[in-house]
Amino acid sequence: MFWALQKPTLLVCLPCVRRQLSYATTPVIRNKFSHTLTLFFLCTYTEQWPTFFSDLFTLIQTAEQSTQRGFNRHLSLLFFHVVLEISGEVADQLIKSARSFNAQRHGRDGRVRDGVRERDAAKINEAVLTIVSDRAEHLSELRKNPGAATDQELDHVIEVVDWGVRAFSSYVGVSTVLSFRKHGIADKIIKGWIDINLTITPSTVPLLFNLLDDPSLPIRLATSVSLLRIVSKGLKEPSDKLQLLKVLSLGQVLDALESKTRLQQLERGEDTDEGEESYREALGKLLNAFGQELMKLTEASHMHRLYRSFSNTRT
Repeated sequence: MFWALQKPTLLVCLPCVRRQLSYATTPVIRNKFSHTLTLFFLCTYTEQWPTFFSDLFTLIQTAEQSTQRGFNRHLSLLFFHVVLEISGEVADQLIKSARSFNAQRHGRDGRVRDGVRERDAAKINEAVLTIVSDRAEHLSELRKNPGAATDQELDHVIEVVDWGVRAFSSYVGVSTVLSFRKHGIADKIIKGWIDINLTITPSTVPLLFNLLDDPSLPIRLATSVSLLRIVSKGLKEPSDKLQLLKVLSLGQVLDALESKTRLQQLERGEDTDEGEESYREALGKLLNAFGQELMKLTEASHMHRLYRSFSNTRT
């Protein structure tokens, strides 16, 4: 029965949702549908629906006859929400700790993680970053031509980039408890469950740094969370962590952004901008995490030297 309904379920329901999401209840419909689709995915992915992501990817690309550029906004957002929901279900330690232990669910989550890593991790990451990069580029073009789009159209593009970065954050590294509740970013404790070698590439780092300095506050805050999780990610070999920190070169970036935001703060005078203060706080937390990771590497190097010295004295 499932195999008879699989394709109609996806190919009929998702286009229907794409049309319905244009109404005022968009967030409600999208959130409910993404949660339902995630639960369906968890039950069927490993044995019955291994092509789940491939099927979903085919619907995200805008049809050629459409006047909309690039990727379908509604289905892109749906895809990002599904990735966030999946990360929450299989890797969110806060959710897991709040539930009674269930061996069947625990085993299912492990099989889903292994299946995604084996078959779809690279494609998921590529799709997320491709959409984010495309929309960020489009956003930059719209800003260069103020009359090219309405405020609502700009907000729509910003929304896609924002949620795309959040989706990326959900699987990229280990999060430190962080809260920007006024801007829709809630506390999460999620272990990164996709290989960092897939997520941190020569194209990823420049994209994240550009978004960290984006005029849109939600995009900047979401990107700061992504970088915080990347910096805090545990790696087995200290040399790998050192190489990661070298690739990021956060010291130079954060120094430039701190100087820029401090000047803007002085220009505002007594006027307080809570959003910008939250951003400066996020930069501070990112710098703090960067410093802590450097200290851990220093301590690990010191302990390694002590161990070698002790071993030499015994021989």
